[in-house]
Amino acid sequence: MLFSALKNSNYRKFYIATLISTFGTFTQRVAQDWLTLDLTSSAKSLGLVVAAQFLPGVVFAIYGGVLADRYDQRRILFWLNFAGFLIATSTGILVATGHITFQILLISAFLLGIFTGIDGPVRQSYYVLLVGDKNLPNALSWNQINLNIGRLIGPVTAGLLIEHFGTSPGFIINGGTYLFATIFITTINVALYFPAHELEASENKVTLFDSLRYLRENRTVLIPIVAVCAIAMVGQDMQMTSTLMARKVFDVSPISFGLLVSILAVGAIAGSLAVARTSAEIDIAFLGRNVLYMALTWFLVASAPNYFTYAITLFFAGFFAMGINISGNMSIRKFVDPRHYGRIWGIYISLWVGALAIGGPLLGWISESISVRISIYFGAVVTLMIALIMHIYIKRTSPNAAKGSLSSN
Repeated sequence: MLFSALKNSNYRKFYIATLISTFGTFTQRVAQDWLTLDLTSSAKSLGLVVAAQFLPGVVFAIYGGVLADRYDQRRILFWLNFAGFLIATSTGILVATGHITFQILLISAFLLGIFTGIDGPVRQSYYVLLVGDKNLPNALSWNQINLNIGRLIGPVTAGLLIEHFGTSPGFIINGGTYLFATIFITTINVALYFPAHELEASENKVTLFDSLRYLRENRTVLIPIVAVCAIAMVGQDMQMTSTLMARKVFDVSPISFGLLVSILAVGAIAGSLAVARTSAEIDIAFLGRNVLYMALTWFLVASAPNYFTYAITLFFAGFFAMGINISGNMSIRKFVDPRHYGRIWGIYISLWVGALAIGGPLLGWISESISVRISIYFGAVVTLMIALIMHIYIKRTSPNAAKGSLSSN
């Protein structure tokens, strides 16, 4: 059922808290990108901010996976959101008072990156307690919808605020949404938790190296993770390339830029709903098709002659991106042994944010040295190669091995 996870009161509370916080995150992200170009006018500098934002997750996501397996996840999420409130609000005050510098902005992005890195695996593990195994696939789909509702509303809000008040409100609003999430998390009723996976004492002694070995040997999980992370590295989020296209190619206003990011989010919401309603098996073949569609869409995005056609192609980029992301998430949900669940999430998110941290400066360098359009073509070519490799893998393996179902049906 489409709304099965949302029938759970604990999940509804957490969903609302996360939705509001996600709105703040994307409001700040647009303000942060715009402020970076205001301070430096450099695509390379924008790439560095992206790297600073995601690089800490390479280490701290793995640490978050360990914490998720050992400690109270609700308490961890409470303190992570409170830390985000302090950092975002402080940065907003510095922007408003004219004391912000590019170096301070880098530090702010780096600090938020630390807490975001820890948050990911803890949050993903927490869903199991909130909705149980049966409704977890539905919860993961709604999580993607949540993410993209924030991406839909946040950038438009940021564009309007930048146009009339500058970039500081974007940071301060994000701080306020972190505080709201902190308060809302305290209302979750632990008595309504679903039973966690019960592990023997010896199973609790599983190490990170055990989980890495387990991942290496489990291709049904490894292949989706590698594919998702590689595509993320070459620009799947499109936040940075859309910023550069808006300012350096189309030369549009902050409001028009915010609208681009929101159109991408509308496509992503449509894609998430399509996956949530699909009766098809979400397997490696399903992932491979979406990777191919993503590559072809990126060729259209890079070739868009004007702002209007670029906006249309962004819708389809967001749509197919969700098939890729949800397939990766469900591979962990379906196939990972409970002993390794939190740590595999940590490894996955670590690889994902590491890919973003590498991709930011890389795409920034290509955009500044050659052109923004070439950086998008680069992503399309790499993604097409991934689709071909996956196609070869599916053809060479037996139907049962290649078509491991990632759904719970």
